[in-house]
Order: sequence, then C-alpha cells, then structure tokens
Amino acid sequence: MGGTMMASQNAEPVQPAQHRDLWPGIAGLAAGGLLIAGYVLWTFTPDVTGTGALRTVVLWYLKESNQDQSEALALILLAAGLLFLFFLVALSRLAGNRSHLVIVGGTIYTAFLLVGALAGNIFAITVRTSDVFPVLPETSLIAILLLNTAYGAIIAAMVGAAVMLFALWRASQETHAIPAWLGWAGLVVAVLSLAGPWSAWLTPILLAAWVLAASVVLILNALTGKEDAAGLNPQPLPPEPER
Repeated sequence: MGGTMMASQNAEPVQPAQHRDLWPGIAGLAAGGLLIAGYVLWTFTPDVTGTGALRTVVLWYLKESNQDQSEALALILLAAGLLFLFFLVALSRLAGNRSHLVIVGGTIYTAFLLVGALAGNIFAITVRTSDVFPVLPETSLIAILLLNTAYGAIIAAMVGAAVMLFALWRASQETHAIPAWLGWAGLVVAVLSLAGPWSAWLTPILLAAWVLAASVVLILNALTGKEDAAGLNPQPLPPEPER
C-alpha cells in the first residue's frame, strides 16, 4: 500500500510537466517570427556610413511611409522581446544546472534588443507625433547617432545570446531534454555572434531561426508527453539499508 501511494504521488506532477511548455513554445514561435520580420524591416533603415549619410537620412525620414515603418518596427521588436521572455523561462528549465546562465544571457539579449528597438526608431516616432521636431539636417544628426546606438545595442544583445546558447550547448551534452542538433546549432550561432560588428548583419536572423526550432522542440515535448531534464535524468535513489 505504501508503495502504491508513493507511485501515485510521483505520477501526479507528470501531467503538468508534460504541458507546461506548450504555451511558452507557442510564444517562442511568435517571438521568432516577429524577430525575423523585425530584422528584415531593419535592413530598410538608411545607411549612416559615408559622406552622403546626412542627405540619405533626411530624405528617408521625410517620407511618411518610412515613419510608419519605423513605428511598426519598434512595436514588432517590443512584442518579440516580451514573448521571448516567456519562451526563455521554459528554455531555462531544460538547461538543468546551467539554467542561471540561460536566464542571464537571455535577459541581457532581451534588454539590449528593447534598447535597440527604441533607439533606432524613436526619431521617426518623434517626428511623426511632434509638430515642433522637423526633419532637418541639424536634427538628422541625432537620427544618425540613434541608429548607431541601436546597432551597438544589437551587437551587445548578441553577446548575451551567445552566453545563453553556450550554456544550452553544454546542457545538450549532458541531458536528452535538449536535442544534440539544437545544441550544436546554437553553438554555431554563439561563435558567430562573438564576431561583433562583422557578423551582426547575419546572426540576429540565425538566432531567430534557432528560436523557431527550439520552440518546435518545446511544443513537441509538450504534445508527446516528454518531461523536462530533471524528469528524463532522475537522480539515482540511495540504496536501501540491509535488513
């Protein structure tokens, strides 16, 4: 009877553990899709390098369609960051004893993503909503500064993402909760992210694709009834004393 009661107690948490990652996985899918859409829109922002950067920026921000695009980009990236946090909590559970590194790296990524989203688009939002802030060569110098700030924030965000991905790669070597292929794919993105400005044009898209893949893993684990890392790799019970 005692064995039956212990078995029932051990079985009770299984159902919640099977399905608790379903909604975080769905949030990750949405975050990955929004990140890809946001980074694609980001490629249309004006080039601020070269001697003609000031003229390019002035002409770009004078178009109302571009102002609308910047406002939409800010909202997309802010929503992606919020959804990513829900996804991050579930992802950290799969990392076992490296969950703190996943949380720290993912939080740094999210924080700098939001900084980049606001810095890179606040000029257009201000121009659109304020009657006393026109697009002039003098004010457009601020836009160039903010766009460079946003670019730096994305580079910093990818450093945080690299910490998260390195931790998940190590966890994938120790537990079946994270597929080995997902861990190795994350390692590739992490290494590329450390190249800073030389790879920042590519790594955000790669990370977004990785988030989509990891979200699918979370959803499949939830639907097929797989448990988290602790459940898949239980600690051995101590031997019973001899009688």
